[in-house]
Amino acid sequence: MGAKATTVDEQIALLKGRGMVGMIIDNEGKAKEILLDIGYYRLGFYWNCFECDNAHKLTDGTKFEDVVSLYYLDVDLRELLLKYIYRIEVHFRTQIVYFVSNEHKNSPTWFVDNKVVSAGYISNFYKFYTDDFKRNNKP
Repeated sequence: MGAKATTVDEQIALLKGRGMVGMIIDNEGKAKEILLDIGYYRLGFYWNCFECDNAHKLTDGTKFEDVVSLYYLDVDLRELLLKYIYRIEVHFRTQIVYFVSNEHKNSPTWFVDNKVVSAGYISNFYKFYTDDFKRNNKP
């Protein structure tokens, strides 16, 4: 069974008891706002690296704002990487379509031509090419 739900005040008390310092003490209102926005358990992934024992005690000097900064670094890095991963994906798909289309110029519907694409894919094409797909993938 999972952990019992705790209030933000209980979460702050837990963090203080584990040795969290900084904003959690100096500006408890802002700390509450952050916990209600991001969530205790999500932030827990970021203060986990500061834990120094199995009782979840934190390394001396672990600041709440440093944990939050680490969280936002992760968010920003993820957004940056996804931007470029998306570009790589689009480029890769474009290259495939360009290459295959030019290899099979006499088959403008090569993507459903069993000489080009496996029969298994073609027979299941209707599962992918739905009205939702058409609506969401307009040029």
